[in-house]
Amino acid sequence: MDMDYDFATPPPEERIIREHTLTAEQEQDLKEAFSLFDTNNQGYIPMKQLKDIMHAVAHNPPEHELQEYYNEYDPNNSDELYLSDFLHLMSVRYKDMTPEDEVILAFRVFDRDDNGYIHETEFRNIMSTMGDDMDEDDVDQILLDANSNTEGNIIYRDFVAMMSER
Repeated sequence: MDMDYDFATPPPEERIIREHTLTAEQEQDLKEAFSLFDTNNQGYIPMKQLKDIMHAVAHNPPEHELQEYYNEYDPNNSDELYLSDFLHLMSVRYKDMTPEDEVILAFRVFDRDDNGYIHETEFRNIMSTMGDDMDEDDVDQILLDANSNTEGNIIYRDFVAMMSER
């Protein structure tokens, strides 16, 4: 008798593979985040890391929502969250989001204190190193438009609202 067989985990052919409705860019970003947790490149992570990976992509569901996700995506208590399940879960969360909501979420990743703002220097770093190439003058203009407070903090919700009005 093979003692290493895990009877709690259904064979792959019995596992439900869920589809997602993510854009290619969203899917790529989430796959990159997932790979940071899937250090052995197995295609799944321990279910107990769901909260951490969601926090890494700026989603902070309350405990009761997390429990619902555990029940839905790990009904057999195998302690495995597959990439396809994570992508499906996130597509459900993204379904009703506006482009502005997505930009705010992107800023929240850099808001380590979860206080609603980031400092000008961090903002400058984000704008000059991520996404489209921007020269220093463009970044300076965006910083002027961002209207930081006297401490040099930019309230990113206000910034996104102002930019979406343009």
